[in-house]
Amino acid sequence: MLFGLLALVLSINAFAQMPQFNAEDMAKMRADRIKETCKTNDDQYKKIYDYFLKESKQMMEQFQQGGQGGPGGFDMEAMQKRMQEQEKFLKGVLTADQYKKYDEEQQRMRQGGGPGGFGGGFGR
Repeated sequence: MLFGLLALVLSINAFAQMPQFNAEDMAKMRADRIKETCKTNDDQYKKIYDYFLKESKQMMEQFQQGGQGGPGGFDMEAMQKRMQEQEKFLKGVLTADQYKKYDEEQQRMRQGGGPGGFGGGFGR
């Protein structure tokens, strides 16, 4: 989980330094990645996109305001809580099989199987 949090913080930091991206782009990349891996339907995709859009806006605002300590202005405890809330949200939106695929991909990302993960990575 710590590696996932670190990847998320680093990707947000890199993301915040790229002016051509915005919260909508970030939410779309994250939702698209889950859609591709978990084969979500349109309703699931919209819920996931909306959730990530809200989260991305909050995180970017926090980053711009300097946040509450930690690297890049992020509080690690707050980030852990945010990740737990994300997991809970996704469990409620995805089917058991889809969530299993999501979890497997998260494990692969944590083990260095690719950049980013669902936490907000760029590319594959």
